[in-house]
Amino acid sequence: MQGFAPSSICPQKKAAGITFALHMKNHLDQSFGFSILLLLMLIGLSLVPEGTTLGDFSLRKMDILADVRANGQKPEEPAVPIDSLIYSQEDSLALVSTDSLNQDSIVIGPFPPKDSSFFGEIIEDYSFDQTSLNRLFGGIDSIKYGRTVRIAWYGDSFVEGDILLGDLRDTLQTLWGGGGVGFVPITSEVAQFKRSVKHQFKNWNTFSIVKKTEKKPALGLNGFAYQPKQDASFTFEGEKYFRNTKSWTEFKLFFTAKNPSDFEWQMQDRVAKADQLRPKKTGLNLWKWEGNFPGCSYINMKFAVDSGLLLYGATLESGPGIYLDNFSVRGNSGGPLKQLDPGFMRQFDAVQQYDLVVLQVGLNAVTNSLNNIRWYQAELERTFKHLRACFPNKPILIVSVGDRGGKIGTELATMVSVPAIVAMQRDLARRHGFLFFDLFHGMGGTNTMIRFAMQHPRLANTDYTHLTHDGGRVVGIMFARIFQEEQGRWARHNKLLK
Repeated sequence: MQGFAPSSICPQKKAAGITFALHMKNHLDQSFGFSILLLLMLIGLSLVPEGTTLGDFSLRKMDILADVRANGQKPEEPAVPIDSLIYSQEDSLALVSTDSLNQDSIVIGPFPPKDSSFFGEIIEDYSFDQTSLNRLFGGIDSIKYGRTVRIAWYGDSFVEGDILLGDLRDTLQTLWGGGGVGFVPITSEVAQFKRSVKHQFKNWNTFSIVKKTEKKPALGLNGFAYQPKQDASFTFEGEKYFRNTKSWTEFKLFFTAKNPSDFEWQMQDRVAKADQLRPKKTGLNLWKWEGNFPGCSYINMKFAVDSGLLLYGATLESGPGIYLDNFSVRGNSGGPLKQLDPGFMRQFDAVQQYDLVVLQVGLNAVTNSLNNIRWYQAELERTFKHLRACFPNKPILIVSVGDRGGKIGTELATMVSVPAIVAMQRDLARRHGFLFFDLFHGMGGTNTMIRFAMQHPRLANTDYTHLTHDGGRVVGIMFARIFQEEQGRWARHNKLLK
């Protein structure tokens, strides 16, 4: 067979071969460049944080170097371990232990959690002597003898505007007496939809636990302080929406002053009267007004500008009975309460004599992207200790976060962090010897807010986070039922002991 010599190839075919070879080279360059580009893209995606969303899609964590790393050293663990929202208790204390150096010394540790069948059905008592509700219910039992019972409720936007608490207060006062809304702030961002009292105000500097300012004065019971500007004023007027908050026979104004401060006030008769707020060496001071039944349903106060005067709120009450003071702050996760000065709080409590302090927070920590609640646990741990310092020897009730809905992929469901935060709050209440109520299960458990938002009338807003006034009535009456049942159990037990 005769071979082909290079010279035997025709010029046209030779040119075609050169062209083909050039095309082959160009495709190889493009393939190599594409591979490099793809590698860089994958490395970039591996640096994207887990949980990043694109529309309705949530990106999972990529690690293209995992196989390479597997043959070397293990990657370092994160500084705070991810708990995958499975909250586990790590009790290091025995239920009852005896100090080996002192046989008379008994240390009582956290009591075990109640059976889950009781979650949301009872107030769980983890106090070390199991008598935290005695003060409250003993006080309620003594209202007929002239006793006044007060509850301080620290909350977030879930109860702002007296949603839920307005119906709870009204029901408790119907059961056990009392009239008037109790504590009222000087200014409020939710005054326009509050149904328990008509509230107007103007020309105030407002300081709060959630407002960032360079320098704050000492803050009052509700986490606020109010300083008058020129022609500052406020007005409270009774509303008829609730049965027991239409009027009041007692008015108290909390303040501190560096110098005597003039003001003008008007009550039901709308006749203007002049008076003066005087300083007090011990700090907190009171201005009081007392009337007779059926009481007053209007008060207006006007102040001149005074940099040395600070107001901290007022109370509207009508004699013996039960009062529920709403200290809700929008955006309060619990941590900002550490700004309250314990000594100053004890001055307020010396006047108010609270029988129960409630803390209900957590809504602002709940998200679908949360995969580690250790930071929030540490924050609440510090807050619980601080609250105990502010109200020593007072029963403290922790109300868990309620249900909150959101999109998981394309479906609406309870946010994944809700059950873990509820479990964490219960465990912290146990460790501190507090009372605990499981609001999540009490209001219905998983997907409750979604069901509430779909009812007619709506019981929840379509943010699947906040109750409407109708929903507040449902949950408020639920709380009232719980308190009434607990009071009945206490009364029956107390009767058996006599």
